[in-house]
Amino acid sequence: MSEFAPRARLGVIASVLSSTIFGVVFILSASLDFTGNVFFGWRIVFAVALLLGFLGITRRLPALRGLLRRLRGNPRLILAIMLSSAMLGFQQWLFTWAPGEGRGLPLALGYLVMPIALALTGRLLFRERLGPWRIAAVSVAAVGVGYQVWQFGALSWETLAVALGYPIYFAVRRFARIEGSAGLTAEMILILPVALALLLIDDPTLATLRDPGSALSLSLFAVLGAGALALYIGASQLLPLSLFGMLSYLEPVLLIVAATVVLAEPLSVQELPTYAAIALALVLLAGEGLRRRGPKTSL
Repeated sequence: MSEFAPRARLGVIASVLSSTIFGVVFILSASLDFTGNVFFGWRIVFAVALLLGFLGITRRLPALRGLLRRLRGNPRLILAIMLSSAMLGFQQWLFTWAPGEGRGLPLALGYLVMPIALALTGRLLFRERLGPWRIAAVSVAAVGVGYQVWQFGALSWETLAVALGYPIYFAVRRFARIEGSAGLTAEMILILPVALALLLIDDPTLATLRDPGSALSLSLFAVLGAGALALYIGASQLLPLSLFGMLSYLEPVLLIVAATVVLAEPLSVQELPTYAAIALALVLLAGEGLRRRGPKTSL
């Protein structure tokens, strides 16, 4: 058996667990009696602590120090990381706010469209080649999005925020070479002051911590959110990019199931063609990934 196989198995487990836990966090955001700002604040606090611990355990703290050195006297990089942090912070806030406001389904649709938008961004900004499978996927997704606009007049702002926001975020990261877990940790540290401010606006006396039940619920929520993020990072480092990309399609499917089945958000018959078209587009992308990996034989 090849040496890669154990790493691949661990990566697959980490990716599936990450998507599943993100689905649980999505449900908890709507089920627990806290505001989106409180959820967001504690999630970022725990994420910063866990990411710093992750860098320490994996001996990647020098990478964070290297990024900080690059920031000195480099106003463009400073602007880029502030921009990427703001965009990531907004996405993290939106993920905790939308389910509690009955907007989980539009949010999930954004995550479903995002891989298609990423493929298109790669072509337009980085001249990445779109093979026939990706061209077909983008075309089918465009039909689905066009149908949604024709049927309802527009896509919701939550859908657009995710589907367009993440590709811009990743593009800024790539242009500025803000890479890996060190870059993510730096972004989270920059998000932390805003997260704490929003937390204190909604809970100025931190009353939630004085109630054992509330404190336990918030801690569980924050730990799950931070743990899912750590598993996601781990999977990205253990798996080939094509396989990691295919497995990442599991999360939006779980979010849609959670929104419709668990949170009972209505999915109208008129919306079904949109979801079906985008699901088909994701299948085409997954098919391309499988073809790229090709048949492998174990030794």
